[in-house]
Amino acid sequence: MIYETLAVVAGFLVGFLATWRFVEVGVKREKREEVSRSAKITGIAERVERIPETTTKKPENLEELIKYVSTKFMLAEVTLLTPEGLPIASNSSTVEEDTATAPEIIKIANNLLRSDRIVIGGGETMILAVQISPEVILYAKVTREFSRAEIEKMKVEVKSLLEGLI
Repeated sequence: MIYETLAVVAGFLVGFLATWRFVEVGVKREKREEVSRSAKITGIAERVERIPETTTKKPENLEELIKYVSTKFMLAEVTLLTPEGLPIASNSSTVEEDTATAPEIIKIANNLLRSDRIVIGGGETMILAVQISPEVILYAKVTREFSRAEIEKMKVEVKSLLEGLI
């Protein structure tokens, strides 16, 4: 009876130790794979972030600026205008409507929200109005959500590109 008990205990210990070792080896292998996977992802992300900056040429006129902004920020229709409603450049099919609406939308955003930007949503298309500078308003029709950071990045980039053109 003692031999049988010792055999069971020894079998339990050997099984436990073998299982423990397999789990330990598996965890180490998984950690190594995770590190190499995250390194690959980081490398790919860095390459993707660098590619658009080097391949996209800066606009040389207002038409190219509109095309550049609408492509880079995925805007459907873009209109640059003055606060008085005079169009500067546009690729919109409804320029007159946009130039009449945008200054009023910015006034509402300034008065009610104390903001220089506003996004109005309804249905599939949303309206984005941003005061780029005291002299320029960007009015765009968009089909996706924008974060504050994206809007701020767009504002800064359009402002710098406009300064380079004018």
